[in-house]
Amino acid sequence: MSERLDAEIDQVTQLTRAMLDEYVAWGQKVTVGEVQYAWYYELLDFLNFRMETVDTCLLLVENDKIADSLGLGRSLLEHYMLFMLMCRGRKYIRIQDLSASLNEREFKDRLKEEQEKLRALQAEGETQCLEVTKAPRVSRRLMYVFEGLRSPDEPDFIIPAHYFQFQQFRPERLRLKDENYFQYYEPEPETKKILQGYRDEAALNYKFYLSYDGLLECLELNGLVDAAVIARIEAHYTFLGKFLHPTHNAARDLHEHSNWHTNRTQIGMEYPYSKVAKLLAALYLCYLTAGLLEEAAGLFEGAPAKYISHAGTDELRALTGSVPQKFSYFWFLFNDPPLYDRFNYCIHHATDDELREWGGYAGVPFDRVPFEQHIYGHLERVLNGWSNMRCGVYQSPLQ
Repeated sequence: MSERLDAEIDQVTQLTRAMLDEYVAWGQKVTVGEVQYAWYYELLDFLNFRMETVDTCLLLVENDKIADSLGLGRSLLEHYMLFMLMCRGRKYIRIQDLSASLNEREFKDRLKEEQEKLRALQAEGETQCLEVTKAPRVSRRLMYVFEGLRSPDEPDFIIPAHYFQFQQFRPERLRLKDENYFQYYEPEPETKKILQGYRDEAALNYKFYLSYDGLLECLELNGLVDAAVIARIEAHYTFLGKFLHPTHNAARDLHEHSNWHTNRTQIGMEYPYSKVAKLLAALYLCYLTAGLLEEAAGLFEGAPAKYISHAGTDELRALTGSVPQKFSYFWFLFNDPPLYDRFNYCIHHATDDELREWGGYAGVPFDRVPFEQHIYGHLERVLNGWSNMRCGVYQSPLQ
């Protein structure tokens, strides 16, 4: 088993490195159209630094620094969610804050009034607004939903609002108050009021566009994820977050003999990380790299010909497409339920009649199979072989 795990880890990391190499080579395969549009290359610049993080994480995995790689993996997952919206987020929102001027009853009346106005404007074709509703997670704020920041000469070409929100976001504007730090002179009261307005606006934009909850809601708003995918994102995000934020025994639990404690000082633990933990870190990198690169490939493939006349993504797509085929046993965000999860579901939930109807556990409808939240323990079970009197035999993917 140990040798098979070593071989699998090597195969996963080799594919990730192959994707990185092809990404670097891809730039020379793209043919620009008659107009060079900077937006595409600014998104590639964003992606360049994500690929640097992937490269760093591979070095960490190769040097058995597994917890640190998983912590950076949480950052990659958030950037992946943002990149999806920067590439395909056609819908955007505007927030109107009425919390200071209306009470709850007045706000409900105002919401109903705005919805009636919108229906009238839509019937006359005089608005681009798609919907007005109560903003989630906050009180007495209206949320207007629009589609697209469109170019007048390319009506089907849309630059997602997240591109601008990300570029304009300054965390110091959100978090830091000028009066708590060195200033050359005391601002006028009117200036202070304006600066406070900027902070309030930054807080709202962050909350609804760039925070974790905001990213999830915008992904769902744009139809890029559904409830099942959100559940998987939540599980992976929470698991990876244990290695980024203080969490008791998070790194220890990934080691062999994890319950062994010593009284001496050392770097990490005496016993190494388990090979399953190392494979898990490598799988995260492989899937995240493939996901990021597929977003970029789709962006260039869908570009107007006057901007990108040839995307040159054949080799890149071949590599990214092989990830869920070669490593289908790892259930990430958008791939189908692995064979083990179908097997396990049928053992505990399928009737004999259903098994006959489906032709065995492999045929269970995918939407019947729930995701398991215990990421590491689940992978340990996936890699073993199992048998069941009713459902038959599940063979390890390493065999």
